[in-house]
Amino acid sequence: MTNALYTDRHIFIRELVSNASDALEKVRHMQVAGDGLADTEVELGIKVSTDEKEGTMTIQDTGVGLTKDELKQNLGTIAFSGSKAFL
Repeated sequence: MTNALYTDRHIFIRELVSNASDALEKVRHMQVAGDGLADTEVELGIKVSTDEKEGTMTIQDTGVGLTKDELKQNLGTIAFSGSKAFL
């Protein structure tokens, strides 16, 4: 996917971190709006870890994931903020 959509692998990583940030913004909005779906006890954050042996990088967030429709709409869309559209 990196080679197909992005000319620089660093942009791909930045987009993944941006997506994680969008997921956190969506949770914050849900909490302020009083939506019962957002767990107020979960600490919001983004964790980036690597495994040199496996040659992998993992980006995890405690935000809200995408619905199937959101995934179809946004997968492969560069520089689109789903949280801005949500708000």
